[in-house]
Amino acid sequence: MARHGHKKRTPGRGGGRTNGNGRRPANGAAVIIARRRRARQRHPMTHALLRISAALGLTLALLTFVGAGVAAAAGYLGWSALTADLPSPDRFEALEFQTTKIYDRNWVLLSEVTDPATGWRTAISYEELMDHIRQQQNDPNKPHRAWIIDATIAAEDQTFWTNPGVEPRAILRSLVFNLSGESTSGASTITQQLVRMLYPETIGTERTYRRKIREAIMAIRFTQRYSKQEILMMYLNNVYYGNRAYGIDAAAQAYFNKFAWELTLAEASMLAGLPQAPSVYDPTKNFELAKARQRYVLDRMVELGMITRAEADEAFAEPLYPQSREGRYNKAPHFVNFVLDYLETKYGPAAVYRGGLMVRTTLDLSAQQAAEEIVKRRVQQLAPYRVDNGALVAMLPWSGEIIAMVGSADFYDDTIDGQFNVTTAERQPGSAIKPITYLTAFEKAGWYPGTIVFDYAKVWNIPGFGRYEPKNATGQHFGAITVREALANSLNIPALQAIEVVGVPAMIDMAHRLGIKTGFWRDPSYYGLSITLGGGEVSLLELTNAYATIANNGKYVPYNPILEIIAPGNNRIYQLDRAKTLEQAPQVVRAEYAYLITHILSDNKARALIFGLNNPLVLPELDNRPVAAKTGTSEDARDLWTVGYTTDVVVGVWVGRTDNQPTRGLDGISSAALIWHDFMVKVHQDPQLAKTLLGPDGQPIPVEFQRPPGIVEVQVCAATGKLPIRGVRTVTELSVRDGPPRLRCNQASEYELRELRAALATPKGMTGRGWSSLQAYAAMVGVGPRIEIRQPTPTPVTGESNSPAEGPGTPSPQPTPPSPGSSSPAPTPPALPGEPPSSANP
Repeated sequence: MARHGHKKRTPGRGGGRTNGNGRRPANGAAVIIARRRRARQRHPMTHALLRISAALGLTLALLTFVGAGVAAAAGYLGWSALTADLPSPDRFEALEFQTTKIYDRNWVLLSEVTDPATGWRTAISYEELMDHIRQQQNDPNKPHRAWIIDATIAAEDQTFWTNPGVEPRAILRSLVFNLSGESTSGASTITQQLVRMLYPETIGTERTYRRKIREAIMAIRFTQRYSKQEILMMYLNNVYYGNRAYGIDAAAQAYFNKFAWELTLAEASMLAGLPQAPSVYDPTKNFELAKARQRYVLDRMVELGMITRAEADEAFAEPLYPQSREGRYNKAPHFVNFVLDYLETKYGPAAVYRGGLMVRTTLDLSAQQAAEEIVKRRVQQLAPYRVDNGALVAMLPWSGEIIAMVGSADFYDDTIDGQFNVTTAERQPGSAIKPITYLTAFEKAGWYPGTIVFDYAKVWNIPGFGRYEPKNATGQHFGAITVREALANSLNIPALQAIEVVGVPAMIDMAHRLGIKTGFWRDPSYYGLSITLGGGEVSLLELTNAYATIANNGKYVPYNPILEIIAPGNNRIYQLDRAKTLEQAPQVVRAEYAYLITHILSDNKARALIFGLNNPLVLPELDNRPVAAKTGTSEDARDLWTVGYTTDVVVGVWVGRTDNQPTRGLDGISSAALIWHDFMVKVHQDPQLAKTLLGPDGQPIPVEFQRPPGIVEVQVCAATGKLPIRGVRTVTELSVRDGPPRLRCNQASEYELRELRAALATPKGMTGRGWSSLQAYAAMVGVGPRIEIRQPTPTPVTGESNSPAEGPGTPSPQPTPPSPGSSSPAPTPPALPGEPPSSANP
């Protein structure tokens, strides 16, 4: 498969070392060349002649072995001793490794994964190389020839295409020099070098005639087994080019940031000269020596008729700027590390670090960079309030694709432990957890957005703990208030009443179903009521995933960082089926209940009581596009949250301090919500980023939240949220077709009466609006002996009844658990953990 997203590196460091014509001084190279010439002039031929008979004898034996007289030579050399342990050409000793590459969704390279003990390697086939060359024929800026093939043959083995795997004349030349006390190179063909690389234990590297002959035998066997193209590509894919680059494609990317098929003649001739002595000719450190070696390769290409002298001179004059590959690809480091952990868990470390996987992730690098900039800028602005860190995660709710993950304000800032990924850390979510509590109440207690709850200075006496007296963020209380306003304005007492009714285990079960898989792992008794105010701990990633489930109308799609994985040989071992992901997702909570939460969280008028109409949770820049969001603030403002979604993206943000110390004067709406707002606007307004938010069919997802068919509008009593009676003021509210309200306007359960009387008797912090609402409720249900207490038939605890819809004004015949719509006794409050619970803010 073609890989995309690489851009040619512009001239970088080292550019100042060139002279006027683009060349660099070659004084060092001149010295090396002069020394070699003098060495050749010093060869004592008379001394060599004294040994030439022995050399010729051994050479003739080898030539005989290579030719037709194999049997005689084998007997002389001891065939069984030489070949007994030689392996089959089909099995290689050297464990081939390849570099795993992590890409964004648009094939932009994010990172390369290497085994620290090895380096980079990407195998390419001869067909792949030539296919790309053919595709470049009409591009004047790309080479029209695979220069690396000609350059390598010129540098290493000029008879490669015709020799049988060994070159007798080169062996003779080597023997003459070795016997004369000198050393030389060139005795090994490309095939001989290859078998040394592939059989390091069997062939070895010692300088003995026995090793040389065994190497020759294996080279001949290789030539008989494989085509010349296959042998050449095996060599090019395994030879070491220095700087931890194994193979030509890794070398091309290491030094010139391009693929092997994109190498110019100048670049190819420089790289072809490196395998002889990679550290000596390292162009990033010894550029003059590398240029001298390049000149040698170009001259050999001219001698062999591969290029003209003019082409060689032009290539030598071409300015080159080789750079080290170390640390070059380090984009989205938190996300890349997250992906590596994900891959290791699924495929094992060996596949990740040596398997040569091409991993196309879900990340949009442009969205990631926008998120990084926004988080860093806003955290700097919040520094006067003792904020030093922030995190963001964004995903497509319908597919779980993570398009951005910012684990800290600065990955490279050690003062904030920047490499730590806060998106996966468990922290207290504050009121951002409340939607899960109310969703549980919709399912288990028969509540709906119009259910009236009582907000007053309530005190719980907890066995083993004592008095528990939570407060609202403003210190005010609002009396009889609907669930819609209680959740939208993040009031604490109503949320505690909700968890008191449904119980902690049910709420934890709901959280786990929605996607909080690692959070809330302790026994429910550890948390107690304060869990609904953020007393437990969850990760930003999983809480965002839970909100995505709500956005999907109750369908759980787990977060996913991978679009596809391609193994060597273009073998696709995984691909996300984007078209069927949501369709096949499990329905973990009834769609109607999830939609009711979305409707509340997107109701800006409902939250105006505390937050006002002009708050960061609305998007006027996007024509007030529907958006559902909730903030959260943990105890002492240590953790500041905002999580919210449109129909096409869900975004979670955390702001705080790495050392878990309190911030000063902030809450979720004044900190994390700013980052959330900025990113939401950016990702929708930017045309390129908006493409990432398209649906599986490539079309924009409708902006309106999809209302399930089981949702109906009902007229209810304004004072009590019950079924209206003649003459009372009514309001319109949403409910499930077969769900609440159950009682009539002038009816009340024992639980409701108890809470009403307690609220009327607790003036502390009660607002004028609160008193008015309590009095209206009391007047509607009567006072003294005129209060009518009805025992309604409860609704199913699962909330999944298939019974016919009830008409307005007709009490449901179905059972219901204890709730504000029931006269059954209120449940015993669960115990709190052995430490003061959170007093969370909005």
